[in-house]
Amino acid sequence: MTATTTSQEIAVVDTTRRGMIIGGAFLLAAATAFARKPRHHVDWLGTTRIEALVPDHFGNWSYATASGLIMPPQDQLRDQLYTQILTRTYTSPDGAEMMLLIACNGSQDGVVEVHRPEVCYPAGGFKLLEVADHQTVLAPGVTVPSRYIDAESPLRRERMIYWTRIGNGFPRKWSEQRWSVFTQNLAGEIPDGLLIRISSIRPDASAATLDSFARELYGALGRKMQRALVGEL
Repeated sequence: MTATTTSQEIAVVDTTRRGMIIGGAFLLAAATAFARKPRHHVDWLGTTRIEALVPDHFGNWSYATASGLIMPPQDQLRDQLYTQILTRTYTSPDGAEMMLLIACNGSQDGVVEVHRPEVCYPAGGFKLLEVADHQTVLAPGVTVPSRYIDAESPLRRERMIYWTRIGNGFPRKWSEQRWSVFTQNLAGEIPDGLLIRISSIRPDASAATLDSFARELYGALGRKMQRALVGEL
């Protein structure tokens, strides 16, 4: 009887110990997950409106209209993705036109998405003639990975450069975008996101022409909007 009782007691003790170990492992996993949960919200704009930070006039360029630009699809997804969208067409005395779109996602849920021109333009009836990785130099020491696109529709041909900033990353593709969000979430950060697109329908427009406009615009911005465009470069 004593030996049987002792075996039962040992079995109970072992079961209890295993339960404590398993329970402790679950608690540790939960604590680790809680500790890794993104908490630091990176948002360079906050509640400031883009319109207040982008000048109507700079260099030889003057704001002419807000219409005529190819927009992200007008749907519920767009309303969820962007907290702000700025559209402007600038003109110069020689008749040149440049179209600017800045779309901001200040989401606080750790999930950042953007509509890319590679999707928006074909949806608007454009054929993509060229899509190439590009580098846009905005100032000495400030170069952003961008993309150059040549798109054509039955009504017009449009050339553009654009870049997306997710936190401090500049993903050019969907896969890079998801990975950028994932790694920053893992580091405890909830990144904001911006899409900046500069385009022209002039026949002589080129990547160099678009880059030149981007440099002039960047140089005319205050520090807050510059950081919104390029993060902590």
